[in-house]
Amino acid sequence: KKKKKKKKKKKTQESEGLASKEQTVSASGQKVVSTVPAEKQEKDKPSQVRTYGNGLVIEEIAMGKPNGKRASKGSQVSVRYIGKLQKNGKIFDSNVGGRPFKFRLGVGQVIPGWDVGVEGMRVGDKRRLTIPPKMGYGEKGAGGQIPPNAWLVFDVELINVN
Repeated sequence: KKKKKKKKKKKTQESEGLASKEQTVSASGQKVVSTVPAEKQEKDKPSQVRTYGNGLVIEEIAMGKPNGKRASKGSQVSVRYIGKLQKNGKIFDSNVGGRPFKFRLGVGQVIPGWDVGVEGMRVGDKRRLTIPPKMGYGEKGAGGQIPPNAWLVFDVELINVN
């Protein structure tokens, strides 16, 4: 009897996961496809997950101040982050415990995945960015730490916007 209940519960969760697939268009006009099953949302607790057609995934991990300043193109932002290789979880860069990293958003000072992924964050927000090679360091990789064609995962917290 228990096995039947478990099977039934699993089938229900799977069908709910399929039903929760949505397609929307972001402000930048890129097609966004959300395909996160309900059970994964419960486990990781991101409030929202957006998957772009080019492979970029943006997960909202924690919300900051509701009236916090928003990061927009051209603004100077300060962030704390941890960068990992998706393949093995190896941390290749982090500024946690150090000074926040500052850059101007949307002008190419950082990899394209960051320009897209940080835009719209409010001060205090935390996001997980899963960045495909084309929006990261591509075929060349970077500094011996990041191999060619690597998928990257960054946990980013927006500290300040000027």
